[in-house]
Amino acid sequence: MSQNKTPKIDFVITWVDGSDEEWLAEKRAFVEGQSPIEKPFSTSNQAFAENQPSTKNQPSIVGRPSLEKPRFDSSDLRFRNDFDFLKYWFRGVEKFAPWVNHIFFVTAGHLPDWLNPDHPKLKIIHHSDFIPKEFLPTFNSHTIENNLHRIAELSENFVYFNDDFYLLKKTRPEDFFKEGQYQGKTWLLPRAFFAENILINNPSRDIFPYIQMNNMALINQDYDKRSFYKLHKSKAYNIKYGIFNLRNFLLQPWREFSLIYDPHCAIAYKKSTFQAVWQKHNKELTEASLRRFRSDRDVSHLVFYYTQLLDGKFIPRSANFSHHTMLNKDEKQNLQIIRMIESQKYHVLCINDGEVKNPVKTKAALTAAFDKILPEESTFEK
Repeated sequence: MSQNKTPKIDFVITWVDGSDEEWLAEKRAFVEGQSPIEKPFSTSNQAFAENQPSTKNQPSIVGRPSLEKPRFDSSDLRFRNDFDFLKYWFRGVEKFAPWVNHIFFVTAGHLPDWLNPDHPKLKIIHHSDFIPKEFLPTFNSHTIENNLHRIAELSENFVYFNDDFYLLKKTRPEDFFKEGQYQGKTWLLPRAFFAENILINNPSRDIFPYIQMNNMALINQDYDKRSFYKLHKSKAYNIKYGIFNLRNFLLQPWREFSLIYDPHCAIAYKKSTFQAVWQKHNKELTEASLRRFRSDRDVSHLVFYYTQLLDGKFIPRSANFSHHTMLNKDEKQNLQIIRMIESQKYHVLCINDGEVKNPVKTKAALTAAFDKILPEESTFEK
């Protein structure tokens, strides 16, 4: 990366106001009807068939036998904004990533009352601005994420955030993208780390094991595992991965990828990766985007992430750059999360919203921790 030129890197963040009554009413109306998303998800793809339990005289589908109806995640709990820490995301960007080109704030139409929509770096993007009309309205995060490349003004290089991913300390453009060699040419490549994982299918838990299965079925169709390790040895194993190298060593002999580790934090993407995968798997991505709610037959944006990794289209980055955690009823663990914020242990911290014993007390403690490192209002706030 040239020292005299800051690369054009955008941030994308998706947000839903789960308390908006008009939006909730529309969502619940579709929950009651649901006919548009009962359409069977079928494919002749052999990779999918090999990953599914077969049913005699019935075609295989992604994730579940075709005799079963798809399971959907339409709970209002998915869209809770109990703690409302979004302002700290903007404060973190302004303080720790002032080099960002533009922020694309993707919304169903509503905005936080405190957000300054006239900020020169902020672009408000409604679902209807980029998602094909046949997929709308949608309450499926996969539909939104899988179509981000359709945002007209979005740069080729962008970083995707959920609204619970927070920047905790200073970052540089090269923390997310760095110049490197790819297919004999110099590219601005995403930063990431590669680690294999094991898919544990627990149908009684939720829909996500099926979505992971669907993702990996596509990936194993597209990539030969042995070839990846042969062609990209320095990216399959790297000192920056730490203990994850051992995991790769133990799982490398397996014939196919069971699962690839999801850091569940901000991901650097090439817009062209989305375009290439859509061209290759238009049918699967289209059918997934037609579902109003998340389903066990979906594929997620991680297909694009895994594609970048297995193409070798990335520069290794420390596995400790980011961290994923979750609030829960364990007060000691919640205290550890507060200490992570105050100590600025990671560059990016994901804090999933779980059930806590005392929401008021927990929110107050988290607010105090964020205020300690981000006390000043950002120019994104009115």
